[in-house]
Parts: sequence; C-alpha cells; structure tokens
Amino acid sequence: MDEPDVEVVAGVDRGLVADVDQLVDHVRRTRGVDGLSEARLRALEHAASGSSEVLAVAARAAGSGPLVGYAQIDAEGDRTSASGELVVVGADGSGSELADRLLDVAIGAFRVAGGGRLRLWVTHAGPSDDTRAATRGFAVERDLLQLRCPLPLPPPDGDEERVITRPFRPGADEGAWLVVNNRAFAGHPEQGHWDLDALLDRESEPWFRPDGFRLLEVGGRLAGSCWTKVHEGAEPLGEIYVISVDPDFHGRGLGRALTRAGLEWLASTGVATGMLYVDGANGAALHLYRSMGFTTDHVDRSYVADLASDGPPG
Repeated sequence: MDEPDVEVVAGVDRGLVADVDQLVDHVRRTRGVDGLSEARLRALEHAASGSSEVLAVAARAAGSGPLVGYAQIDAEGDRTSASGELVVVGADGSGSELADRLLDVAIGAFRVAGGGRLRLWVTHAGPSDDTRAATRGFAVERDLLQLRCPLPLPPPDGDEERVITRPFRPGADEGAWLVVNNRAFAGHPEQGHWDLDALLDRESEPWFRPDGFRLLEVGGRLAGSCWTKVHEGAEPLGEIYVISVDPDFHGRGLGRALTRAGLEWLASTGVATGMLYVDGANGAALHLYRSMGFTTDHVDRSYVADLASDGPPG
C-alpha cells in the first residue's frame, strides 16, 4: 500500500474544515476519543473565515484521497506561544509512523515560520507519546485529567452548602460574567483571558443553552457560575464546562455547591454521566471532585519546547 502524502496546507478553506470534521468524526466513532480539542477546531474555523491563521499539515491517502491524519499549530490566547495537536486514523497504538511524520513536518514548518515556544497536547496520553515528545526535545509540562461520575448524584449530607442559581441571560450577563471569570482564573493559561468576542462565539454554538449556564448571585452581586455543556451521542455526556467563583467569595463552599447545581441540572435533562477537566496539580480541586464521586477517565498531557527559527522570519 502506498504511503500517505504529508504536506503543509497552502491555504485553509471550507473544504479542509469539512475534511477535518470527517476525520475527527471517524476517530470519535471508531476509537471513542476526541481526535482534536475544541480549541483547535475553533481556530480552524476562524482560519477558514479569514479571521486568523493556522499552520495545517494534512496526510492524505495516495492520489488526493481522504484525510488519514492531520496536525495543526495555532497561536495561544496571549500570543506569546503556540499550541499544536495531531490526529491519525487507526485503533489505539497504530499509526505511530504516520504520527511521527506529521509531527516532524509540522515542527519543521513552525521553525521555518520563525519558531518560538510550542506546546503539544495529546489526549489519552501514554508512554509512547512521552517517548515521541522526548525524542524531539519536548518536556512534559502539565497533565489535564478528565474526571467522570454517574448521575444523578447521591443526596447531599446535612452540612453541605446549597445554593439557588438562575439561567444566564444573553445580552445582559456577559459583562459581569467576564469580570468574575477572569478574576477567578487570573494567570490560568487557557481560562483567564476571555473577552466578549470569545464569549459571544460560544453563545453562537449549537450546543449552547442559557438554562444550562447557571449563575449564582449573593447580595445582588455575581458570586460565581457553573456553565454546562451536553455532548450529544449514543450516550450523552454532561460536562461542567466552566465553573468559577469570584475570589471575594472563596471559603464559603460555593465551588462544591455550584458543581452540584450544574450536575443536578444535567441530570434533569436525562444525562447519566457527568464529566469535567481538572489540572493534575490542583490537589484541592481533585479532592473536592473525588469526594463527590468523580473518578479519572483519562489524562490529556501537554509537552513544551522552545524551538529556534530555521528560516527567514515570518
């Protein structure tokens, strides 16, 4: 069988978006994993509309066939570094040679474009991913754990704080929510730099439901929120998408109370499994979530390296 053709994509268009969506859907159906993160897919959509740029590397079956692998690098929110991911067809453990080729072409193109700090993300990371990264000069940076729990939750004990939340109001609550979110996640690499455009972008997504975006007010002030997202499928998954508590309200048990409020809302829609992501180094959050019945489903891992330029700046 002929080797796939691997090359940097000269221009991102709607055709590439459709091909990547088809590849990601195939991987999700055959392997049960998300081949690319929401951040990468969103960046690709923006690039196709001309509002940003990505470095895309496509692997196609010989003769301009369908995508069998894809790698992408795009700038992070603070524009001081870039993030990349790749996905290949095949069952777990296969396609390693193609993954190597995709990664090498993407890294080479990144160097030619000027280089810099590059962060590679791998979902369901394992020893082979550690080896692939290490042989190219990347060091393990961070583990992001996906936790899951069965729904509905058991009833709370008598000492647990309970809160009353209300739905998010599009067109009215954006400003207050952005202030609280960015205060709660100050310094966080992904979550602490939201602006109005980013929030409105999420509100335009087909999965967005204002009634699943629960806000908590204390004394007429927004104290925190729990934003949920339902991943549709044969067995829908209910995600705690973003949960935040204003630092002025820390120490009151509101994190647990808002998590419960979000999970109870998800259970009310018929979702049987709750899910969230937490930094592997966040011991306090891990203790909280495990005490509520969450267990680790898998680990997503980031690797980082500073790559020197290998060509004219650009």
